[in-house]
Amino acid sequence: MASLRLLGVNRRGITLLELIVVLGLLAIIFMIGLPTGIDFYNTYQFRAEINTVASLLEQARSKALTNNNESNWGFYIDYENFVIFEGDSYAERDVAEDRIFDRADTVNISGPGELVFEQLSGRVASSTLTISDYRRSVNIFINSEGAVWY
Repeated sequence: MASLRLLGVNRRGITLLELIVVLGLLAIIFMIGLPTGIDFYNTYQFRAEINTVASLLEQARSKALTNNNESNWGFYIDYENFVIFEGDSYAERDVAEDRIFDRADTVNISGPGELVFEQLSGRVASSTLTISDYRRSVNIFINSEGAVWY
């Protein structure tokens, strides 16, 4: 014990001041990283929503082109979900064939709420869906042949 005191080693632990300094530094690092993390998540969610909409449009078109159940297939947007449906319109669809997908509540979508692809040809009314959040927007284009791009 005496040899440790001669070397200047203090066995009392850390002081309150040292603890406050370390906690302050950790708080500063956290405050710098938090906005970056939130922005990264929002960007990820925005891009995921774009990819989901484009993929579901392609899926509805594919079902129409392959004459799945010998019927038209469509894509419908409501406030909480995306729906791929079988039939000439969402109102007249075969509910048993619905495929429902959740949508992000932080992303807004404007444009037609319903698109119906004709069986065998995949034709649809030319449309543009605009997907936006609080700082950016992207247009998804659907031409009369049913091709989707953004």
